[in-house]
Amino acid sequence: MNKMALFSILLVAALAVLIAGCTQQQVPASAYQPAPVAAADPSATAPADTVKLMTTKLGGVLADARDMTLYYFITDTPGSGTSTCYAAANCTHFWPIFSAPGIVVSPPLAAADFSSITRTDGTTQTTYKGWPLYYFLNDKNPGNTNGEGVLKTWYVARPDYTIMLAQQPGTGTFLTDGRGKTLYYFAKDAPGTTSSCTGSCLAKWPPFNAGPVVAPSALKSTDFATAARTDGVTQTMYMNRLLYYYAGDAVPGDVNGQGFLNIWYVANITGYAPPVPVPTPTPVPTTSAYGFGSSGSSASYGGSSSGSSGGSSMDSGGSSDGGGGGGY
Repeated sequence: MNKMALFSILLVAALAVLIAGCTQQQVPASAYQPAPVAAADPSATAPADTVKLMTTKLGGVLADARDMTLYYFITDTPGSGTSTCYAAANCTHFWPIFSAPGIVVSPPLAAADFSSITRTDGTTQTTYKGWPLYYFLNDKNPGNTNGEGVLKTWYVARPDYTIMLAQQPGTGTFLTDGRGKTLYYFAKDAPGTTSSCTGSCLAKWPPFNAGPVVAPSALKSTDFATAARTDGVTQTMYMNRLLYYYAGDAVPGDVNGQGFLNIWYVANITGYAPPVPVPTPTPVPTTSAYGFGSSGSSASYGGSSSGSSGGSSMDSGGSSDGGGGGGY
């Protein structure tokens, strides 16, 4: 009996110790704090930009992921889906094409401004605002811009151009806006700030206003100015000539206004526009009371004298330099 009592006492004591130990190890649920998780680094997962806006001595220019400068060629037509630079002329040796398999950009660049074309040689080329993009062979290091102005046809690609250059057979090098739309001169405008295109003329020839001028290095900023038109519109001038669009140009590269009525011309970089043609008066013969032409003519045998009042000799059947023809 004593043994049983002793065993019961020991058992109760052991259970008490066990319960006390478990009670001490419990932690209130409200006191539990999970270990902090480090925030994910966006740069570790986001793909790198395939095209960048790189700061250079020329301003902000487009560059690839390695900071190699990208260029445009003024003989290309933006949005045409074609390139004018190919290996046959050794062009792509000096100006390799730029092709990005996917476009990743950061503001202020917009992915929607980039696309690609399939060239006639089967290769794919990246475009920016419709312009095919190229490298320059002699840019050896990141940040180089050695291709700027080469042959006066190659320029760095910039997102902020307000004036660009284009070149086509028969027109030479001329000004366009930042989208590649052709700009024009009006021969009737006297050099200066006054426009001769008013009223209904403006519906066909809207004035161009560049705002702040950002242009390829071949153009001098001092050659540009603005004029306040009498209708209150501000218009950009180049070399003292007012600049216009032509409503008949639907897409970049159109030059449908060139030579229109012999008074509208593409805005070539020389600033020259042919003078307004002077009409050549056409002599209108008059008739005398006798039925013969009297505009300097002889009334004898059909021969014309050189402005003299006397008749011509019988053997002079031809017309001389200054006379009018016979009336019969």
